[in-house]
Amino acid sequence: MRFVTEEEVQKTLPVRKCIEVLRDAFSREFINIPRYRLKSANSLLHVMSASIPSLGIIGLKTYATTKSNASFVVVLFDEQSGELRALLEADSLGQIRTGAASGLATDLLANPQSKIGAIFGSGYQAETQLLAIDAVRRFDEIRVFSPTSEKRYRFVVNMQSRVDSKLREVASGEECATNADVICTITSSREPVLKGAWLKPGCHVNAAGSNASIRREVDEDVVKRSSLICVDHREQSKIEAGDLIGVISDWSSVFELSDLVLGKVRRNHPEDITFFKSNGVAVEDIAAAHFILQMLGDPISQGHSKSK
Repeated sequence: MRFVTEEEVQKTLPVRKCIEVLRDAFSREFINIPRYRLKSANSLLHVMSASIPSLGIIGLKTYATTKSNASFVVVLFDEQSGELRALLEADSLGQIRTGAASGLATDLLANPQSKIGAIFGSGYQAETQLLAIDAVRRFDEIRVFSPTSEKRYRFVVNMQSRVDSKLREVASGEECATNADVICTITSSREPVLKGAWLKPGCHVNAAGSNASIRREVDEDVVKRSSLICVDHREQSKIEAGDLIGVISDWSSVFELSDLVLGKVRRNHPEDITFFKSNGVAVEDIAAAHFILQMLGDPISQGHSKSK
């Protein structure tokens, strides 16, 4: 059994590569069990599990959160033998795969000629959202907005050397979104930070900041104006996607990342608004963990099932 540290995760799993890891994972048959939460006196335990038989892996991510702390691990088993293969520290892993999921959705849904990007949020998770969209489109500029001017300024200064696009901080959400081709919301807000009235025809939106039914980063108009709505996992979204719960009446009209990867659905028209709601799912975590083990020279034996 191998123990993988945060430092090893950061060295072996760049966002650009993780996008391709997720593209491969979502092209395969997999089983994904939505996150469930155990509330204790002082903390909350979160558990989410998945299996990708054709990669020979089954495992889970679990983490405990309090008001001041969070600790994340991924546990990976050999799907055929049941052998415990690895325990990975997973704070950075979660950050990277969350950004990569938005990057994959952007690559599959955003107009190829997108020139203006927008990021709502300037925290830890915003870093990989920025890296991911910069990896899949050639933007003239990416705007950054968060309520605290000092934080967004520091974010732009720290991240400019890591991306090809020119970064520009802006002073309002409306300025950030107006005429943007690709928009990412990655905030801790309980109330909408992005309004549908601000969206240009043909734009793509990634909403990745919330995985709680009581939180909503985008208003109802964002969802209602979207011609194509995609999630990472439909059943988990019915539980966690506050941006969609109560707005979506027919969940069969909501597609999954696997549908996009397999070519079952795509943008139909350049003027369509497309929307990806990211909750974060276990199949992403175990696929990323599997790749990390491969890069560290400790591969798990491949399974025998065919890809989809």
